[in-house]
Amino acid sequence: PAVDSAVAIRVASSCSAMHGITAVARATDRMPQLPAAGVTKFMANESTAQSMRPEAPPSTPDDMARFRKSTIHAPGTMSKNPGYAEDTDHLRVQVYGKASAEGYGVQDLMQTAPKSYLIERTIEKKEAIYQSSKLEPLGVSRKLGHELPPQLASGQAPFGKGTPHNLFGLSTKVLLAPTEPPENLSEAVREQYKKSHASFAPGEQRRREYQWDTAQGVLDPSQFRFGRQGDATEHNAIYYALHPAQDPYVTQPARIVSKDLEDFKEVTTETLGKPKPVGHGDHPGPVPDDGFGLPSKRKGDGHWNARQCMEGEYSLEAQRPDVDLGQAIRPGWRNLPPPDDRSFGVPNVRTDVRAPRVRSVADHQNYGNEPSGGEVIAPSHFSQLDLNEGDFLKAQSLAQIKSIFQAINTPFGEAELEEVYEHVAYEDEGHVSITSFRAKLFDRL
Repeated sequence: PAVDSAVAIRVASSCSAMHGITAVARATDRMPQLPAAGVTKFMANESTAQSMRPEAPPSTPDDMARFRKSTIHAPGTMSKNPGYAEDTDHLRVQVYGKASAEGYGVQDLMQTAPKSYLIERTIEKKEAIYQSSKLEPLGVSRKLGHELPPQLASGQAPFGKGTPHNLFGLSTKVLLAPTEPPENLSEAVREQYKKSHASFAPGEQRRREYQWDTAQGVLDPSQFRFGRQGDATEHNAIYYALHPAQDPYVTQPARIVSKDLEDFKEVTTETLGKPKPVGHGDHPGPVPDDGFGLPSKRKGDGHWNARQCMEGEYSLEAQRPDVDLGQAIRPGWRNLPPPDDRSFGVPNVRTDVRAPRVRSVADHQNYGNEPSGGEVIAPSHFSQLDLNEGDFLKAQSLAQIKSIFQAINTPFGEAELEEVYEHVAYEDEGHVSITSFRAKLFDRL
């Protein structure tokens, strides 16, 4: 027991010492508006379970719930407009409509069609006592007691009075929508169309034909003008009337300004057609033939003027071309053409070289067997058969000519073909081509 009491005293003293240290040396919170991290003894509901399961958000106030879509379109409820969602006046009325004395069942209201002819006649007899059934029977027009003439009641004669088809020469469509140009109409017809159709010409002023009764008599507004006519026509008269200060014929009042300001404007302003004053005083104006500045050419000093600078003053010998223009004058460097006018260089089309039998893909040289620019733009009809116009000008034998023209089913026989071939060979000195043979052969058709 003595040992236990000593341990208890030692623990109590140590606890009191720690409590005093914490009370004196407590840390100061520099940002009290921010919550501390972790779990503290000063804040409630800061456990992990509370953090994972937060509290439900506050519900919508009752006065604002009727405006939310979740309330208007809530499942199982009737959609109501927010304007009358809280209207309770209808709760004061128990039943809508008017109560009947006898009452009708649902079966009577749903089965409105009669089941037999007798029931239908019974219903008509009951409905005949009403005034509306007498004046407006169901399915027919209203009866007012009017009786039509026999010819109209039977439908034999139409309403109205018949009009000859060509009484005035115009149909109803032409009268309502005339096709004749307005300029061909008379003045009386145009005035009538203005009243009936308001058909005014473009830009035409609408006139109501008013007449003014005055002491001097009746005046026509279209011919009358207010004011007094001037002696001469003035331009921009309305503008000058609204801006009299801009009128050059109106005497403007004198303005008193500072002399220093006017002197400054006179010195700094450059007047059109006059030299700029530089403060040298008033000098008499220059003579009309004199010019300002120094002359560009003085008499007798030999200076050139502008024309001589642009054209020059070269002698005939100086104007001749240089001796080395287009030719070399240095010995040993002269490129004189040979006497036979031979051209230098290699031609683009090498007709002087035999074309290879098997041409390489890398060989871009033209040996004269390639089509020209005209053949590329407008190729021959036989280009797909690897034939060009030159093939039709080559000499052909009689057997080749006969085989070609017999293959196209020509109406001529072999004797006629041989005769034409001998005739062409005689004229062309033995050179018979497909073109010349075809031309001579077609002459016999």
